[in-house]
Amino acid sequence: MNQKKLCNTEASIGQIAKEVGFLNQFNFTRSFKNSLELSPENYRKIYKNK
Repeated sequence: MNQKKLCNTEASIGQIAKEVGFLNQFNFTRSFKNSLELSPENYRKIYKNK
């Protein structure tokens, strides 16, 4: 779900973090990276428009 938001919107990572229930971008990034072994920013760069 978070992955789709990263690729299908121009919303900031901080904004997405809040939308999906994280208190801040740091916690979201840490959780995302632990799950997918990529930061949200890198994931967006690689998979956007694919």
